Amino acid sequence: LLLLALPLLLLPLVLLLLLLLQLLQLFLLRSYPLLCGCEACALHRHHLFPGVYQCMGCCFSRAFPTPPATLRTMVRPKPITSQASCCVASSYEEVRVELTVKNHTSCHCGTCKYHKISSG
Repeated sequence: LLLLALPLLLLPLVLLLLLLLQLLQLFLLRSYPLLCGCEACALHRHHLFPGVYQCMGCCFSRAFPTPPATLRTMVRPKPITSQASCCVASSYEEVRVELTVKNHTSCHCGTCKYHKISSG
């Protein structure tokens, strides 16, 4: 009888262990830039212009399966597509310090400038 109840007793422990593993994975994913020696995306004082800030730091790239419609149009089909994200300014103000520069006021990890499709 005890052998039949054992799986039911272990189920909560297994679920708890799985939850702990998920939390550990989430922690490691969020702290990876710090673990590899690169700070997270944030405002930093510009080294040439005092009082001017710019966005610097690490962001993750993401990979995902290439959509079938896109695969059909590729010269050399790749099953995995990756998209980099860069530390970019979400807002800025122009300031005059010997010349006009953009003083970043907030940052986020977003599409890299060179990946954006220009509209004209």
